[in-house]
Amino acid sequence: MKKDELIHMWQEGNDRMFMDELTDKDMITKYLSEKTLKGNRNINFNLIFYGALQLANIILLSMNLAGYMNNSAIMWILIPQLIFTIGTLVFGIDVFYKFREINNYSDSLQNLIQKQLWFYRKPYELWLILASISAIILISNLNLYVDNDKGSYVINNITMFVVVTLMAFLIIYGTQKARSLLGLRKLKAYLSDLQQGVLDSSEGMERFKKRYLWLWVAVFLLLTAFLIFGILAALK
Repeated sequence: MKKDELIHMWQEGNDRMFMDELTDKDMITKYLSEKTLKGNRNINFNLIFYGALQLANIILLSMNLAGYMNNSAIMWILIPQLIFTIGTLVFGIDVFYKFREINNYSDSLQNLIQKQLWFYRKPYELWLILASISAIILISNLNLYVDNDKGSYVINNITMFVVVTLMAFLIIYGTQKARSLLGLRKLKAYLSDLQQGVLDSSEGMERFKKRYLWLWVAVFLLLTAFLIFGILAALK
């Protein structure tokens, strides 16, 4: 075999290996892009859902302000809640648009994931706390609206009321926080695989997600049981 033929075969082999490497890299990037996009849908839904909750809160608070107009003690509770709710709504809108801005798919997937990691750790974490408090405000105002007795409202057991309210907050915030931590861990796995050109961390993440889901269900059921117990004890 001539020397030129050997050189030609060697070059073809290198080109084929290079093309296979590019193909693998493209497949990994496409796979991780789809996974990242799926996580984005969950965040968008969450922000829109709790944005609608803020609007419901504002309507309900306005109705309670009219219903308790002559009760100065409750009015001093409702007005700060209304201010807080409006502020949370404005902040939630800002977080929503901030999330849309960082999801610039003309940018590299690595930069996109790094921006999303920042989003989870900074604005979204604060939003989770505010959104959970807003859910408690909605529940409390539903009670105020239903139990309005000619502008008065009585809490028969203040200690139990505080405990049940705190438990409700922990359930709501804990649920959202658990999902946030899972999303954060997924992004770290995707970034690691993208940098190394493999899918080891992503595949391990899929296995971990199943175990994490069962753990979350167990904790949720436990907290719910405590909440129900507290409500039943308060009704006695």
